[in-house]
Amino acid sequence: MRDSLVPRRSFLLLVAALFACAKPSTMPSDLSPNPSPAADPVAIEQDFRAEAAVTREGRMQRLEDAALPLLRHGTALCGDEVPHYGFRYASLDEYEDAAERDAYSKLFGVLRQPTVIGVTRGGAAERAGLRPGDAIVALDGRRVSPAGAGLDEIFRRLRFGMAGRSVLVRRGEADVPLEITPEPACDFPLELSSSGEINAAAWGRTITVNTGLMRFIESDRWLQFVIAHEMAHNTMRHLDQMIERTKLDEMRGYVRDAVEEAAGGVKPLGKFSQDQECEADYVGMYYLARAGIDTHGVAGLWRRMAAENPDGIPRRSNATHPSYPDRFLHLEAVHDEIVRKLEAGDLLFPADSVACRY
Repeated sequence: MRDSLVPRRSFLLLVAALFACAKPSTMPSDLSPNPSPAADPVAIEQDFRAEAAVTREGRMQRLEDAALPLLRHGTALCGDEVPHYGFRYASLDEYEDAAERDAYSKLFGVLRQPTVIGVTRGGAAERAGLRPGDAIVALDGRRVSPAGAGLDEIFRRLRFGMAGRSVLVRRGEADVPLEITPEPACDFPLELSSSGEINAAAWGRTITVNTGLMRFIESDRWLQFVIAHEMAHNTMRHLDQMIERTKLDEMRGYVRDAVEEAAGGVKPLGKFSQDQECEADYVGMYYLARAGIDTHGVAGLWRRMAAENPDGIPRRSNATHPSYPDRFLHLEAVHDEIVRKLEAGDLLFPADSVACRY
C-alpha cells in the first residue's frame, strides 16, 4: 500500500461510515472466528480478512486525517517540505494472501491497476475530486503500468515539484480527467503498526503509530498531540543525538554499561532521554497551535496514561520518560505560554532552549 504524502466502484456503506467516524474503530479482543462445526472454513477466513481490512484502513484514514493539519501548517518548524497530495493507493498484486486480496477487491474495488483506497479529508486529492475506487491509468499524459511497477511510477512522479498534475482515472466504465495541485507539507510519512503496545515512534523522518495506541486514544486531539510529539522528535534530530550517544556508550565498553544499567545507574540505550521527551512535548504543542488546534486540555492524555500505567506516576531516576504528573504540569505551562503569545500577537515559535528540569 502506498501513501501519497509525497506524494467498487464505491465503498460499502459500512466502509463509508467507518471512514467518516472521528473515533477509532474497536478491534475485537479475539478476532479468531468461532464457527459452527458445519461452517465453511474458507468463508470464515474471508470474513475475517474483510473485517481486518476494513478496520485497518479505517484506522489509517483516521491517522492521516488527524495528521494533515499538522503537516500542512508545520512547515515553518520542520523546515523540510514535500508536495502532499493526500491519497493512498494499492494494487491487488501487493496482497499475497488470497483471502486478503479478495477482501480488498470486493470492499475497496482494488484492481491490478493502482487503485485509490483512501482520500485524506481536506487534502489536495479531495479538492480535486479523487475518490476511493478510482483506478489511476495515467499521470501527466503518461500511462501508468499495472501492479508494483505502476505503484513505483506514481511515487516517483508525485515526489518532486509543487506543480499540478493531470490524472486520468477509470471510474466504473468511464475515464475521468482530474487536475490535482499539491500543497507543501512536512516530510514525515505516517505508518500504522499492528503492534498492540500503546506507543508511537519517530525514526528521523517516518512516524509509526501502533494499533494499540489508536484503540486507546478516543480523542482525535490527543491523537494529534501524539503525532505532533513524534514530529517534534524528528524536527529536533533526537534520533541522531541518540545514535551519537549510543556510539559513545559503546566506545566506553559494553560490560561496564551493562553493569551500570542493571544497577539503575544509566538510561537504556536506544531510548530518547527525559530531556528529549520534554523537548518533544514542548515543540509538539507549538505544532498543534500553529495548526489552529486548541492546546487546552491536551495534558489530560497523561492522566489517562497514568490510569492505564501506574508505573509512570512515580519519579524514577532511571526512567526515560518524565513521570505523568511532571508531563501534565509541563504541558499546562506550555499551553499558558502559547496563550500569552496569541494574546500579544506574537509569532508561534518555540523558544530556542527549553527548561525541562522539573
